[in-house]
Amino acid sequence: IFSLFDCDKSSLTRAFVTAIVGMTFNAPRWAIALCVVCVFGGSHSASAAPTCADPGWKSHQISPLNVSPTSAINASNLPLNTSLYGVEGGHVVWVEEKWLYVALAEFTSPPHFVPSNIALWRAEFTQSDIWPKNWKRLKTLFQSGGVEDCKSLRASLGSSVAIAFNEHANRYEIFYVGFKSCNDSHFANQYGRIFRSVSAVEGNSQAGIEGQYKDVGVVLQPDPDHQQPWEGLQGVDSMQPYSLGAGRGWAAFYGSCNTQDPQPEVRQVVGRAFADSLEGPWIRAHLDHAHPTNLSYLSPKIEQPIVTPLRDGSFVAVFDAIGNEGAGVIGYAWSPDGRLWDPMCSQLVAVADGAKWMQRGRTRTPQGLVQLDDKNLLLS
Repeated sequence: IFSLFDCDKSSLTRAFVTAIVGMTFNAPRWAIALCVVCVFGGSHSASAAPTCADPGWKSHQISPLNVSPTSAINASNLPLNTSLYGVEGGHVVWVEEKWLYVALAEFTSPPHFVPSNIALWRAEFTQSDIWPKNWKRLKTLFQSGGVEDCKSLRASLGSSVAIAFNEHANRYEIFYVGFKSCNDSHFANQYGRIFRSVSAVEGNSQAGIEGQYKDVGVVLQPDPDHQQPWEGLQGVDSMQPYSLGAGRGWAAFYGSCNTQDPQPEVRQVVGRAFADSLEGPWIRAHLDHAHPTNLSYLSPKIEQPIVTPLRDGSFVAVFDAIGNEGAGVIGYAWSPDGRLWDPMCSQLVAVADGAKWMQRGRTRTPQGLVQLDDKNLLLS
């Protein structure tokens, strides 16, 4: 959890939590980890950009404070028949200020990254709780075809998943990636596209988010007539819609990777897309369309940014800072309006220090932020 704007370690009266994805190396399974960070005013962070032009950046930088003694989702509560290779990606939301939900991708069986599920998890978490508790896997929302035949559009469903609440329709929606999986010389998952699904139950409530979800279409996909030159064989590999505010429409970072090229030329990067409503149509941004969006000057390769609007009208994003996972860090960026993202308004945040249970201190894809009150954020 971030304590927003100004904070002092000695002034904290409760334990705050943040969760990230940690990878273990003694088994092919990943886990959800917890740690504590603090947002402060001033230039306390060594990795924070000192030349960010917007003065708001100074009061939105963060620093870790503590790490949970155990991981939240791990081999003890991940059933082997649904997640032999663990989990990755996903999105966290807080409902009714009581329930913490995570929708994520599970890799179920060989071949790795192909057979997969989209699952919904829930924990109890209120303002009086120190840590989220009683994590439970509620259900499988979607299941992949799991065959490397280079035909099915849903052979793999890993690993981008995003939750959004549609105020107009009064329903939760889940956006997730589906890939063709090919047994060739390139990375198996190719030609990704983003599916949109809608809950059968109305309401911004426990019942609403836990409803059955029905696919209603594809919102972004490989498209020779409209895709940008930097998009690669992996197709659209991720997308998370976020509201720009009432009457201002929606925005999203979407990702792609040129997996058709040999290493080390392969780059995971993101671009921008916009829509008037969640239903779409979603349009790729044309500004500087020949190049991907530079979200952070500290990490040229990034994956799966998750954006959260803050109550002060600004926006924050967390993302997988590719190439820095071994150092136990994630990427963090701030925007005054959700449209302008200055790459200098970003930092790398060390979140694995002190996590003895996290093998080699390696971290992967964060699942987003939840604003708990005017000063505190939960990072998953």
